[in-house]
Amino acid sequence: MQCKKCSAVIPDGSVFCCFCGKKQVAGKRPRTHKRAAGSGTISKDPRCRKNPYTVRAPGTSNGAGRVYIGSFPDLLSAQKALEDYMINGRPELYNATLGDIYRLWSRSHYRTVSESAVNLYTSMFKKFAPLYGRKMADLRTVDFQQIVDGARSKSAAGTLKVLAILLSRFALENDVIDKNYAEFIKIPKFEKKEKRIFSAEEIQTLWEHTDDRRVQAVLFMIYMGFRIGEVVKLRVSDVHLDEGYITGGEKTEAGRGRVVPFPPNIPLIRSFVEGWIAESEGGRLFEMTSARFREDVFYGPLIELGLVDMNEPRHLTPHSTRHTFASLSAEAGMRPDELQKIIGHANYQTTANVYIHKDIGTLRNAMTALKKVE
Repeated sequence: MQCKKCSAVIPDGSVFCCFCGKKQVAGKRPRTHKRAAGSGTISKDPRCRKNPYTVRAPGTSNGAGRVYIGSFPDLLSAQKALEDYMINGRPELYNATLGDIYRLWSRSHYRTVSESAVNLYTSMFKKFAPLYGRKMADLRTVDFQQIVDGARSKSAAGTLKVLAILLSRFALENDVIDKNYAEFIKIPKFEKKEKRIFSAEEIQTLWEHTDDRRVQAVLFMIYMGFRIGEVVKLRVSDVHLDEGYITGGEKTEAGRGRVVPFPPNIPLIRSFVEGWIAESEGGRLFEMTSARFREDVFYGPLIELGLVDMNEPRHLTPHSTRHTFASLSAEAGMRPDELQKIIGHANYQTTANVYIHKDIGTLRNAMTALKKVE
């Protein structure tokens, strides 16, 4: 065949001339298949590289008011989304953001878990703020991984992963996504850091300000070993002043409903509790949530006294009181099995948990080892 432009002889069927480069055959447009009326539309925007295929469901008979379903990376995904909509009719979930999914999930899930779990998940979801407005269907493992990688501790990273899995599972159950990408999140490695406890000087500073009810609460936690979630749940009925102990606790089987005697050598701890009972109006020693207790009762006075700088990566935390209690008790010579009974540790030894039965008198005697830090 001859080139249309330079008339040079070129191989038959050539698209371009190998001498002058002239195109020989006009390009044919790919054949498109028009969808039937009333079955929705799929359009392609070549300017959009990530999700060029836009899907709209049918609206009125004249085509007005079509429902936007979403944008997709390929034609197959777009066709599947439109077909699913035509069968299930759930356009609002196709466009659901992570924030939308969280609101729908929390309405039902929060009715089945404890207050402390609700507070934990509510706090942790704030870490997902960069993803709030992202479509759930567009999120992948790498998106969740970036959030988890920003955690400051292994436990926080684990909680973030669990929350991402729960939200993705809810989205999967409601056909918003077809794969739970959160399950592939990897927990980053964290260096094991020694737990921060209150020093003797810091405890002495607290004793110098016991006119502050908040400081009393911090000292109560240091010398009784209760977790912050356990403290806010203590009721007046849990306090047995005549017998000299408090019943309370949660989280583990070893920790729930345990007996914690008042330290006999530190009568002020008992006096603090007596004062709280006299002021109680709703039947609890502290009428507040764990979050408010943490910010107002715990961190409030410690920041004012200069014992905590929130900008320091390793500052005192509410759980530091529990570790301080364990350290003071061990240093005072309290037997390990007695300490484990009082503190209600999760890794409670089987022999101590099953075969050693301590009565209240024995535990009360064990608490005599604690003395006021001077």
